[in-house]
Amino acid sequence: MLNGALIREVRNSMGYTTKDIENLSLNEKYPTKISKSYLEELERGDKTNPSFKKLIVLAKVLNCKIDDFVQMS
Repeated sequence: MLNGALIREVRNSMGYTTKDIENLSLNEKYPTKISKSYLEELERGDKTNPSFKKLIVLAKVLNCKIDDFVQMS
């Protein structure tokens, strides 16, 4: 399961807003974008099962591994 609170913590520690992440994800080297509203839903826990492409982009933008955001139950 995705740990949205940890995503928010990492994002905040890097000084990024949700809009910053959206803008960074618009880079053509990424396979998909992450909208501000989608990221907010992930962080709140409203969405818990993002696509693998979105996880890749999020991990790259936040300089983390995908495993860092996923909790094994």
